[in-house]
Amino acid sequence: MLFDLRPKEKREELYGREKELEELHRLTESEWVVVLGRRMTGKTSLLKVFLNEVDGLYVNLAGVRSMRGFVEELMKHARKLNIEITMGPLTISWTRLAEDVFSKLEGRIIGLDEVQELPRNYMLKLLKKVWDTYDVKLVFTGSLVGVITGLLEPTPQSPLYGRQPAKIELKPFPSDVGVEFLEAGFREFDMRPPRLEVEEAVESLGGYPGWLAYYGNMRCVRGLGHREALEQVYSDGKQVLIQELKKFLAGRKNPERYVRLLKLLPAKWSELETALGINAKVLSDMLDSLERAMIIEKKGNTYTIPDPIMRRLVLEL
Repeated sequence: MLFDLRPKEKREELYGREKELEELHRLTESEWVVVLGRRMTGKTSLLKVFLNEVDGLYVNLAGVRSMRGFVEELMKHARKLNIEITMGPLTISWTRLAEDVFSKLEGRIIGLDEVQELPRNYMLKLLKKVWDTYDVKLVFTGSLVGVITGLLEPTPQSPLYGRQPAKIELKPFPSDVGVEFLEAGFREFDMRPPRLEVEEAVESLGGYPGWLAYYGNMRCVRGLGHREALEQVYSDGKQVLIQELKKFLAGRKNPERYVRLLKLLPAKWSELETALGINAKVLSDMLDSLERAMIIEKKGNTYTIPDPIMRRLVLEL
């Protein structure tokens, strides 16, 4: 069902991502792969559908920030395959235990969802050992920070220099595909909303399949009207994205400066430099970090906040 709020797990439920799914099948014949994309573009759905088709192992690492947490999640899912892992002595190295788990998963494809928050140096060293030693294919998802940056843009000193995975980037649906997605979902409930409402929903929610599915669920399952559904998507989506923004700002020098920058968007470089009164190097670093976190993007000479819910909540800060 297209308006089911859970990640999709079957090909027939995965709307508009046939090309990316086939590319994932092709690439994993010989490569590790990183699936990039903003929140609500369908990274988890694409990954889970793919892994179900190849009898792979899905590991959800959202919020996991330690090697211990990573190994515990990996072990939990390995045990679902009746692979027994013993903990060993209390002084065990979590990295060595991870290697032991990977050794017992040879021949499989493993999906590591939302991997970017894991400790970068430890994780990259572990991944080098896995790459060099075990017959395991890995698919990662996340944004271009932390471990993902270390994978896709390794420095010459990196353990994975020269071993960059392939990359697949998920974009929001174009307007016509977004309209088709909503109309197909409504047909599953034998509903035919006015075309203008469908088009407005796609424009208001930016073509993000996750937000569109949420809107459709509000209409068809919760029974809300068009305006009520749009406001409910914003209200609930705001709670998700504000936490993402807070996580990005945590520990940064002058976080209020980032908020000021975001409130100025859309804007060109010169406009931002003048309005913020900062030097080019500081502005460049700020914009680069925001782009890597997939909070903003550059279109031509203009920096924008592509997600309409994020754009709206920034103005309310």
